[in-house]
Amino acid sequence: MKTLHDYREALRGIKQDIKKADYQKAFRELCTLADPDADYSVQHRYAKILQNIPAEKLSLTPVRIGIVATTTMDQFVDVFRFYLTLMGLEPTFHVARFNTLHQTVLDPQDSLYSFKPDIVWLFTSHRDVMFEISPGAGLQEVEQSIVAALSRFQVLWDALKANSSAIIVQNNADLPMERLFGNYSGNTLWSRSGLLQRFNIAMAAAASSEAGLTIFDLDHISSIFGKSRWQDESYWYNSKHGFSLDAIGITAYRAASLVRGIKGLSKKCLILDLDNTLWGGVIGDDGVEGIHLGNGSADGEAFMDFQAYLKSLKERGVILAVCSKNQEENARIPFEQHAEMRLKLEDIAVFVANWNNKADNIRQIADTLEIGLDSMVFIDDNPVERELVRSMLPMVETPELPKDPSLYLRTLDSLALFETISFSVEDKTRGEMYRHNAERKQLKNNFSNISEFLKDLKMVAAMGDVNTMTLPRCAQLINKSNQFHPTTTRYSEAQIREMVADDTYICRYYYLRDRFGDNGLISVVLMKRQDRVMQVDTWVMSCRVLARGMEEFVHNDMVSIARDKGCVRLEGKFIPSAKNKLVAKLYPRLGYKPAQTDGEIQLWQLPIDDNTPLLDNNIRAENQTQPNNQEP
Repeated sequence: MKTLHDYREALRGIKQDIKKADYQKAFRELCTLADPDADYSVQHRYAKILQNIPAEKLSLTPVRIGIVATTTMDQFVDVFRFYLTLMGLEPTFHVARFNTLHQTVLDPQDSLYSFKPDIVWLFTSHRDVMFEISPGAGLQEVEQSIVAALSRFQVLWDALKANSSAIIVQNNADLPMERLFGNYSGNTLWSRSGLLQRFNIAMAAAASSEAGLTIFDLDHISSIFGKSRWQDESYWYNSKHGFSLDAIGITAYRAASLVRGIKGLSKKCLILDLDNTLWGGVIGDDGVEGIHLGNGSADGEAFMDFQAYLKSLKERGVILAVCSKNQEENARIPFEQHAEMRLKLEDIAVFVANWNNKADNIRQIADTLEIGLDSMVFIDDNPVERELVRSMLPMVETPELPKDPSLYLRTLDSLALFETISFSVEDKTRGEMYRHNAERKQLKNNFSNISEFLKDLKMVAAMGDVNTMTLPRCAQLINKSNQFHPTTTRYSEAQIREMVADDTYICRYYYLRDRFGDNGLISVVLMKRQDRVMQVDTWVMSCRVLARGMEEFVHNDMVSIARDKGCVRLEGKFIPSAKNKLVAKLYPRLGYKPAQTDGEIQLWQLPIDDNTPLLDNNIRAENQTQPNNQEP
């Protein structure tokens, strides 16, 4: 744990690096130093130092955020900007005038809409939730009151959807500490605390059915911070700050994590050490009977619960991998033989155990999974190994781990590295899909001829028009894909829904399976017909299926659709980004010719007629449907 002296020395070093124009080093040190739990004076200092690092020196993803608040946001926005930047985002803010929630949102001419935000955050609190109900009310009156309170916000959501394509973020109610009826409030449905709890549940239910709406769990954050410290009445009455200034750090950090998830930049893969990380002791020395794991000891129970949490992460879509300095046969023994192991070998997508340095092994894992190093998190109890990975692979998130294993779970959970705004069937099986992909790569080494290998996979693809069932996954894939994404366009569910309803658009999805298993929905194409030209607006594909012929398969589908629609040309764009170099030569490889270059934007064209050839691939098509543009 850093002392005050360590903290001051670190700040001094960061300032010196900035003076030397070593902005990358200063930024890395600032990322390491930042602590969301620190008081407001420290958060303010972080934000001031960051202002001296030019944004153009960092590889940041732009995001436009509109904030409409019923509380004072002046101090909050600077700290919010700080944590967004640390998470790889370059925010531009539009902050509406204080306490003009309805006036701003309901006026289609308001500057909020001309700002064209990616995200609109309705920053409200429990004070904005009104119930017209008396003590002792019955269940029916309680339910009607909840519906009426929620409808006041539903009007705002509808207006935002009508006038903007932004993702809507709405705070739930941060339950106050005061309870008029004391403990009896917990026995009733009609107490304000009881009503607020039911309101929050109703709001969560609305978010599950409202495309483009995400709830920011302000009540959870107030509980983490501490209800007795959350409210600062003097600040509320004097300056209308909705909560304590010292809670700004954790609130801004959690909000920035949510925005990172919205922008598809959350982490995807958790790489795990083994000895003293998943169990206590060293398997090579202590044997399977001697390691600490399971009931019977405090550490053993802590490791077991930590594993159960990791397994839950895997079941919600986080990829798990192992990177251990060990003999592989020893490292696998607990997974195969220990009765209280919660993680099994089938939960691990890639298992690497050897005596190589861990940075090289992590590179190997990234290569096997075909994901970026910046989407990875590395967990290791050994501070030397952590520092090695930080120095050699600074793009890999390598958090500090406490010495006490009972704190592992809380530490990892508090980092909010895997935030998401959706959950799909593919998320449940993602780990298994990546494990199968690793097995495919291993099989590939047994073939000298790539064509024979692809035939041996026995691939089958299904495709169709985006519909109600596939829309959430399509939006998720578009917003999370960075490498196979020639234009890096981002669209919300609401925007894609509008495209599907527009007969000038063709919106297609693609599934792929092979003899190893189902890869799920792995590609989305959005095309727009302009006169007799079919323009490829967006084309994304999961990197785990690259170089198997799926690019050619999707291309053939695009050619067939363009021909059926009477188009004479297909057009695709490549707009280079920091992450999509993978597809820089995609269009010329598929036979397109360069048309023009506008700055960094490259336009590629392919003539369409009866003689346009379809490209060879080793994929059999089934369940093909013709585009019908039915609204999902």
